[in-house]
Amino acid sequence: MNSVYKNIENLSRDNRETAFKIVAKQILIDFSNNKFRSQEELAKKCYVSNATITQFSKAALCTGYRELRLRLKIEYDNNFSDNQKTSIKKVSVKEYYSSFENWLSDNWDFIEDLIKAMTEKKEVFLFPSFQTHYSAIFLSDVLEKHDLNVSIFNLEKDFRKLNNIDWTKKVILLILTGRDNESLKLIYDYMKKANSKVFVICSQNWDFRKDGNANIMYLDNQISSRNYVDRNFWLINFYKFLEEILITRCN
Repeated sequence: MNSVYKNIENLSRDNRETAFKIVAKQILIDFSNNKFRSQEELAKKCYVSNATITQFSKAALCTGYRELRLRLKIEYDNNFSDNQKTSIKKVSVKEYYSSFENWLSDNWDFIEDLIKAMTEKKEVFLFPSFQTHYSAIFLSDVLEKHDLNVSIFNLEKDFRKLNNIDWTKKVILLILTGRDNESLKLIYDYMKKANSKVFVICSQNWDFRKDGNANIMYLDNQISSRNYVDRNFWLINFYKFLEEILITRCN
């Protein structure tokens, strides 16, 4: 049986801003947060009709939205439920920030290298996964406050521009979380062939340890990997920490 998630992911990559693309993106966001809307709720959220949701479901190779929703729930349970059960617990503020501080300490070399590269090259390209786009906007705002030129690369619109940029003069930061990372992996492979140094923040599902082109920071803490919201909040805290370092280094 084909993965319904993959079918929806493919529909979300349409170059045009179609109704199907809007619906697909909303479903992917909801999936990341373990949310499965009714057909009526989804139609209202996306400003489309129930009939459009039915047509979308058939385009995703399901008989209708009921089947699509059921199969998505099954895929979520098969891939995430056990991890969720072990990680979803009450965490005190003290525990959260103690864990965060330990993570920063474990990755201090990465942080120093990233700050040094940004202050020297002055131009940063961000390649966030779909679910970390919001935190990438926050990072962009932080860096621009310190006179760095920042671009968030649009994988759907800017892919053809890769060949027109001298990447050796840019700081490249990829953020690989969630399941929508195929395009980002293509970006990484391209940078590797171009012999460009790449900074990567990613989950433990990726293994770049033997790759000399990559400087890696792993999101290996259970608190930071519980769901879409927690990952963004964790990253925003990290980006705020980067700003504090920039204030010290740039003044």
